[in-house]
Amino acid sequence: MTNRTNFVKLTNLPPGFTNGKEIFDLFGTCGVIQDMTAVDPTSVIVSYSMRSGGENASFALNGCTISGNTIGVALFFNQSDPQFFSNPVYQRLGQYIGHDHHVMDPSTFQPWGAALAMAAPVVQPPTLTLPNYSLAPGFGNLFQQFLGGGAQQPPFHPVVPQPANSSSSGTCSPGDLLSQFTTAWTGLQPNGSHADQQTECTICLCDLADNSSYAQDSKYAPVLTLTSCFHSYHSACLTALIANSPSPFLQCPYCKKVYGTRTGNRPTTGTMRHRLLGIAVPGYPLCDTIELQFNFSRGVQGPEHPNPGQPYNPYGFPRNAFLPDNKEGLKALHGLYLAWEQRLLFTVGRSITNGMDNCVTWNDIHLKTKVTGGEHSYPDENHLTNLAEDLAGFGITEAEVSAHIARHPDLRDRGQL
Repeated sequence: MTNRTNFVKLTNLPPGFTNGKEIFDLFGTCGVIQDMTAVDPTSVIVSYSMRSGGENASFALNGCTISGNTIGVALFFNQSDPQFFSNPVYQRLGQYIGHDHHVMDPSTFQPWGAALAMAAPVVQPPTLTLPNYSLAPGFGNLFQQFLGGGAQQPPFHPVVPQPANSSSSGTCSPGDLLSQFTTAWTGLQPNGSHADQQTECTICLCDLADNSSYAQDSKYAPVLTLTSCFHSYHSACLTALIANSPSPFLQCPYCKKVYGTRTGNRPTTGTMRHRLLGIAVPGYPLCDTIELQFNFSRGVQGPEHPNPGQPYNPYGFPRNAFLPDNKEGLKALHGLYLAWEQRLLFTVGRSITNGMDNCVTWNDIHLKTKVTGGEHSYPDENHLTNLAEDLAGFGITEAEVSAHIARHPDLRDRGQL
């Protein structure tokens, strides 16, 4: 399977390049640009609204000339770059992907010097009381052994757990998530093996033995280990990560494992249904087709939307999407119903198609909206694999899909939840 990404990285630009319009006009020929971020004096990363834009640019524009320099253009995979999770400049990447309402204004491009100054400041996490983890006997000796014997054990400050701080809507605080999904770090996995010899927090890039840059008042931040993937971080770093999440969930920066339930802001006036068609889509000649239909009525934006109190409009609805009626297509069907229930499939924002604000738009889970003809159609042998990756990125795992199938075994024939 080919890896896919919305980003391309431009290299060998003139140092401190300032003409954002020159980049925008050239690279805008390959797709809709949502952002351009200078990440070092001679490099800029362009974010496209769709992955096809990045693929077109890397194919067509590598070796082109900008301001007299021959530049390199290559797909950029943010999750494989450790700076994506620590460098404030890199943390701006992809901030608009999945938000149809945003289109790049090239006059807002920040060259390298200004981009560095405009980088997101270090976020101070809210005051947090952690669970009173009890450390195993000999933790100090183990800590020194794990770090090679030369490090001193940092002070560990146990604290008293507080009652869950949940609202009536069912949301939970950072402390609740850490209580549920972390344990005190000992340097070992539950099976007794070293956790990939991890000595560094990949959020702040400080040693786990040192303090976190997110810690308040220079107080040492305890190190916590996530319960399923066993990756470890400073508690203050995890708290800041949760505080910047769109909903109360925690996603491991290293492996992308999701803890908790990620929710979106799909308007609640919509419906999702499906039916079986006695035709085959190109590439799947041996099975019929599942047609999904999404529809919305007008409504008023809530506090989770861009313009609370203003109406939103469902232009272009009902909308259809298509899946092959086979085993993998059935898994995708259940995964999409999970995404619908968690309000992840749609959002409210600016529609690139008609240029209007306050519209119901797609939310970066890519579907085939045509059977044949055009970008969003079949054949595409990688579609179901890419769709599964889209869903997993929102925390909808294969295990959750399997559980949904067990709860709703007749969903395929029933036509709706």
